[in-house]
Amino acid sequence: MKPGRDTGSLLNWMMAGSQQPEPKVGDGCTICMWTDRHAATIVEVQRFVSGKRKGQIKKVIVQRDTAVRTDENGMSDAQSYQYERDSKGQLYEFRVTKNGSYKGNVGSLLIGSREEYYDYSF
Repeated sequence: MKPGRDTGSLLNWMMAGSQQPEPKVGDGCTICMWTDRHAATIVEVQRFVSGKRKGQIKKVIVQRDTAVRTDENGMSDAQSYQYERDSKGQLYEFRVTKNGSYKGNVGSLLIGSREEYYDYSF
């Protein structure tokens, strides 16, 4: 992953490029966009069914969670949220790249933790 290609934030770039755990349905995840991050839940894991990559993960489908801000810091970088599953949340698809990261049309995916962050500087 090259800095600045899918993200304008060094933190988002480092998070999404880190070693990822094996995704499982129900796992929390974070969609890393340009500088924002959105909490989500993995709802489907698809694997290759034939060929030399048979059994390997092909893509994951995630659903955006509801994130309710719990701090009173206003337009600040210090933000905290409470997360809830949203059965009507938007779905996003992320494909596995050659280096093992997950890429989609909206950015990259970090598996294993939910995080919401809104960058007020844009």
